[in-house]
Amino acid sequence: MKRILIPTDFSDNAWNTILYALELYRNIPCEFYILNTYDVTPVRLATTISSQRVGHIYETVKIESKEGLKMTIDDIHNSQPALHHTFKTLSKSGSLVEVLEELTDEDHFDMILMGTKGATGVKEIFLGSNTQKVIKNIEDCPVLIIPEDAYFEEISEIAFATDFERVYHKAEIAPIIGLAKNHDATIRMIHVYDKPGLDNVQSYNSSSLEEYFKNVKYDFHVIPDFSTIEDTIQAFIEELEINVLAMINYPHSFIERLLKEDVIKKITFHTTIPFLVIPADT
Repeated sequence: MKRILIPTDFSDNAWNTILYALELYRNIPCEFYILNTYDVTPVRLATTISSQRVGHIYETVKIESKEGLKMTIDDIHNSQPALHHTFKTLSKSGSLVEVLEELTDEDHFDMILMGTKGATGVKEIFLGSNTQKVIKNIEDCPVLIIPEDAYFEEISEIAFATDFERVYHKAEIAPIIGLAKNHDATIRMIHVYDKPGLDNVQSYNSSSLEEYFKNVKYDFHVIPDFSTIEDTIQAFIEELEINVLAMINYPHSFIERLLKEDVIKKITFHTTIPFLVIPADT
C-alpha cells in the first residue's frame, strides 16, 4: 500500500490537489495523510500583551487546524474515493518545510503532493518561495507539484528531463517507472544539448537508463538548445502533449539551475502540468 502525504491550507488550490491525488491513485491501494501546519505570525504576537493571551491564540489556531482537517475528510468521503483508499489527518505546529522534513525523516512516504498557490495571510504555505524551499530541503521523498489550474487527466506521456551527466540510482528512477506502469504511459527522456552528440560518459549513462526502462514504453528525444533550457522543455511539453514533467534534483546540472528562485517560480506558476521532483539518492 502506498503512503501519500498531502499538505493542505484549506484553500481551493489545496482541495484541487487532493482531488488530483484521488484520481492519480484511483486504481492503487493508498493510505493518504492529510497534513495541516499552523503557526502564529509575529505580527499577531506583537499585538498580544500577556502570556495567557499568547496561549489562547495558539490554542485557537490548533483547534482551527483540527476542525479544518475534519471538514476536509468529510469532503473527501463525499467525493466518493476508491474503496482501497484510507485517510489519516496530521495537525502539526510549525512551518510547512520544517514539519515535512521531520515527517519524512521519521517515516517513509512514497510521495508528497502539494499545490503551488494557496491562501495568503496566516496560512500562506503554497507560494513560490515555499515550493522552492520544499524542493530544496526534502531529501527523502519525491514531491509532485500540482499547478493551481491543473485538473487530472489520464497520464499517457511523461517527460523526464536529463543531461546524462551522471549514473542514476534505481531508487531515483523508481517513481517515474511506477507512474508509467500505473498509467501505461510512455516515458520520454529529453536531453537538451548545446553541442551535438553524446560523449562517452553520457552514452554510458543513457544505456543504463534504457536498462531501467526496459519494462515500460520509452523514447529518447535529443533537442538543440534553441533558446533557454526551460523554454525548450516547455515547447517540447506542448508539442507532445506531456502530462507530467519529471526531474531529479542533484547538484551541478541544468536541473539545479531550473530550481533557482527566478526559474522555479516560472515553472510552478506558468506550467499547466504537474511537476515531479525527485531528490538525488546520495
